[in-house]
Amino acid sequence: MDGRILLLGAGGMLGSRFALALADRDLVMLPREQLEVTRPRELVDTVARMSASVIINCAADTDVEGAEASPAPAFSVNAILPGLLAQAAAESGAMLVHLSSTGCYGRGADENAAPHSDFAPLAPTTVHHKSKAAGETAIRETACRHLILRLGWLYGGSAAQRKNFVSARIAEARQKTELASDPYQTGSPTNVDDVVVQTLALLEARILGTFNCVATGAVSRFDYVRHILKSAGLFPRLVPTRFQRLAPVSENEAAINDKLNLLGLNRMPAWDEGVSAYVASLLADEGHQPNVE
Repeated sequence: MDGRILLLGAGGMLGSRFALALADRDLVMLPREQLEVTRPRELVDTVARMSASVIINCAADTDVEGAEASPAPAFSVNAILPGLLAQAAAESGAMLVHLSSTGCYGRGADENAAPHSDFAPLAPTTVHHKSKAAGETAIRETACRHLILRLGWLYGGSAAQRKNFVSARIAEARQKTELASDPYQTGSPTNVDDVVVQTLALLEARILGTFNCVATGAVSRFDYVRHILKSAGLFPRLVPTRFQRLAPVSENEAAINDKLNLLGLNRMPAWDEGVSAYVASLLADEGHQPNVE
């Protein structure tokens, strides 16, 4: 992978890890204020002028609940922006890497209990995931060279990241003797650093297309939290609770990397191994060791 890399959304949990991994490359970034979709031609020209060979788009609106009442921000950032970036990529000859979501598969756990294959159709159930699916379509419509990766249940990076589920559960368990967790939703917990490694491997191999990119295996949210806390040596009472949400999020967001497996390019580890290793790294950074039950 030669040439300049343009990274968007570098302040987020995933974008910050791309920034770290690519620090020794010809890396440039654009702040959110230069990605105004109401000035589309200006945005396309700005991105094209960066003369990047690869554009990595980690910019996203992640307010799943808020999108139900106010869809415009989600569609602006998750659908319109990717389409404009794709237009800029098509005009400049760049390769566009875009991060989507396994939540786009939709449907409930009762209808499809198995992890979703990359070959499965999309049937998003929330406004947020409809906007993510629309972003994928907008990219394909430009016919630019692109790599779309569907991610799920991301964690990792700095413990201070607002969306870092693992570090948040550890912090919560240190303050409470009882935690609630949902046993009815399943997913594939995935470390952002593993996503970065997999993405760069696909770029080096010059692979195009749309792929699931999640850790191997599926787990309920309840058992995910239990594994986090056990790995951290924390043992509060965990209460199975069905959470009520404004957004009708599918009960099954788990996925399987069928395409990567068929290509022999799957580098994603098992979800539990990834979580255990990440928790160990957090504790090591704090100078702590997990307690023994």
